[in-house]
Order: sequence, then C-alpha cells, then structure tokens
Amino acid sequence: MPLVKDNNGPEAFDLDGQPQQTQPEFELEPEQADSEPAPAQAELYLPDHNPEQPGDTPQLPLSPELLPPKHAVQLADGRAILFQHAGSLLESMEAQDIDVHYQCRDGYCGSCRVQLLEGNVHYSKEPLAFIDDGEILPCCCIPTSALKIKL
Repeated sequence: MPLVKDNNGPEAFDLDGQPQQTQPEFELEPEQADSEPAPAQAELYLPDHNPEQPGDTPQLPLSPELLPPKHAVQLADGRAILFQHAGSLLESMEAQDIDVHYQCRDGYCGSCRVQLLEGNVHYSKEPLAFIDDGEILPCCCIPTSALKIKL
C-alpha cells in the first residue's frame, strides 16, 4: 500500500490512516555461537534403486516394439551384462556389479574411460574430456548396439 506523509509531522501513514509499522511482525532467532556449523555434504549420494530393475508401475504394459531396446555388453574378461533401462552405461554396469573407476559422472574428467572393441554408443551429452578413437566414457553414453568393451 502506498505511503502518505502527514504535513503536521514526520510519521508515515498507510492510505487507510494507520501508522506504518516499523517493527517486523516476526522475531529473528538468536545465533548460537557455540554450535558447530553443519558440513556441506553429510553423506555420499548413492542411488536407492537399481536402474536395470525398474519397479512395477500402474500403467498398462507396453507392446514389445515400444519397450526400450536391450543391448548385450560383453566385457573382455568374459563377464556380460544387459543394458536396457539405465540412464548411462556406467549406471547399468554399477547396477550389475561391474566395478568401474569414475569421478565426475558427467564426461568432464575422463577417469571412467574404457576401450570400445565392438559396437556403437550414443552420447546423451557431449563429453568434455578428450577421448581417443576406440575409447568411450560410460558415464555419459548409452549403447545403440551390442558392445564389447575392455575396462
């Protein structure tokens, strides 16, 4: 509400004739000097679900041609996994107990770099880390065909 000054004094009034409140309608909590500040990050973030095992949904089942494609991922040491629902190859590998070294999970550092022996991938976001021909960053790619990789 706009303020109006009375010519007879310096006190400001709202247009409804009531004096303007100078005190806030709330009280500030006093600072506690003896308490320790909270840490910036209290715990490590880990997903609470397995992206390759989505939960049941109340939706109607999709026809087979509308389901996300399944791609076999063969590791050079003989282990194999199946990629279908995860957001990245790294998420899928972690969900299926394949240990991959990583740091940023966004394609910046390149520490999750693996050799692509066969197959094709699509990058959901272009990685900033430098990768050679025959290398992929599983943290930011998904398979578009069956893969064979070497960790």
